[in-house]
Amino acid sequence: MLCAVTYMALLQGLRDKAELRALRQEIRYWKAEILPINEEISARAMFLVEEHALSHNMHMADALIASSALTAGETLVTTNDKHYR
Repeated sequence: MLCAVTYMALLQGLRDKAELRALRQEIRYWKAEILPINEEISARAMFLVEEHALSHNMHMADALIASSALTAGETLVTTNDKHYR
């Protein structure tokens, strides 16, 4: 499962249409479902920002990604240890 925010972040890092095709191909290969942001995910993300923005500098995108994993009951896989302690 791939959070819609993560997918959009990947798109922003692409340099050309060839990379876009490659990304789409990888998503199909892994049969990754893109999880859209819904009301439950949004509400949970708002709570995470309220609780952690000042103490841990949590940003909106990080909160939405974490909230998506929590709401879907999935494990968050990331190399970004700084934002997901």
